[in-house]
Amino acid sequence: MASIVRPADAWDRFATPPVVQLRHEEPEWEFRELEYGPGGTWDVVTARLHVASHLDSLRQRLGSPKASFRPVPPSAAISAPGDHLSGAWEGRGRGQHLIVSPGFVAAAFARDMGAETVLKRHFAYQRDPDATDTIIQNLLGCIAADLRRGSPNGSVFLQTVVLAIVQHALRVPSPAFDAGRSRGGLSRAQLSLVIDLIDARLTARPSLVDLASALGISTRYFCHAFRVSTGLSPHRFIIERRVALARSLIERGDLPLSEVAQASGFTDHSQMSATFRKVLGVPPSHFRHRRTRSR
Repeated sequence: MASIVRPADAWDRFATPPVVQLRHEEPEWEFRELEYGPGGTWDVVTARLHVASHLDSLRQRLGSPKASFRPVPPSAAISAPGDHLSGAWEGRGRGQHLIVSPGFVAAAFARDMGAETVLKRHFAYQRDPDATDTIIQNLLGCIAADLRRGSPNGSVFLQTVVLAIVQHALRVPSPAFDAGRSRGGLSRAQLSLVIDLIDARLTARPSLVDLASALGISTRYFCHAFRVSTGLSPHRFIIERRVALARSLIERGDLPLSEVAQASGFTDHSQMSATFRKVLGVPPSHFRHRRTRSR
C-alpha cells in the first residue's frame, strides 16, 4: 500500500494491479482510493507525508520475506518523508491514501516533516485499532464522500479536511491556523511565497539573495527565519525539493537520467546520484529499475 507514492504500475509484484476508484490531485497533495488485488508486495522510500487507511481486513507481513503474515483489521498508517517501507499483503481490500508535500506542511504548519515531528505508525499489525485509526478513517472518508458527490463544498472544504489530517499526523502540536509568525520565523504568507519561488526556480538555482529580497529582509535574517519556520536550512530544503522533483520525473516518464538531472536543477547525473544516496539512501536508478521490473 505504501507504493501509492509511485504509480500503481510500479508495484513490485501483484496478482492483479490495484484499481483506482477515486483520484484527486492538488499542487501540494493528492488523494486516492484503491481496490487492491488478491496479493502483492511493496518496497519504497517515501518522499512525502503519507497517511493511509485500510477499509477492509487483510493479511500482511512487514519487512523481510521471512516474516509471518498476520491478520490486519481496518486501521490507519502514517509514514514520514525518507521512511523505507517494505512488506506484502494477501487478500482483496480497499484503501484510501493522502500524500502531502513537505512544502504544504511547512507553509501551513511551520513544521518540517521529519522523524521527530511525524507520528509514524503501521497498520494494526501487532496492535489493536485505536482512536487515531478512527479519526484518520473518518477524515479520509469525508474526502472520498465529497469527491463522489462532485465536491459540492468546493476546494476550501477539501483543504480544511487535509489540514485536519496533517495536524493529526504531527507529533508536536502546531499553530496551524495562526496567521502570524512563529517566534523569530517567517509568517505563513512569507513562507508560502518563498516556497513558490523556490519551486519556480529549481532549475535556475534560486539564490538566497533573491529569496530574501522578495521578502524585503536581509539574507542573514532570512536564513535564520526560514530554519525556525521549517526546521531546515534553505539549502537543505532546496535539495529535498530537487530530489522530489527528480524522483517524480524518473517514476512517471522515460527521460534519460542525465536529462532528469538537468530538469531538476542538478549540475549533472553524478551530482544527482550522490544527492539521492545522501537524502534517500538509494541511487536514482533504484526507482527506474523498480518501475521496469513491475511491467
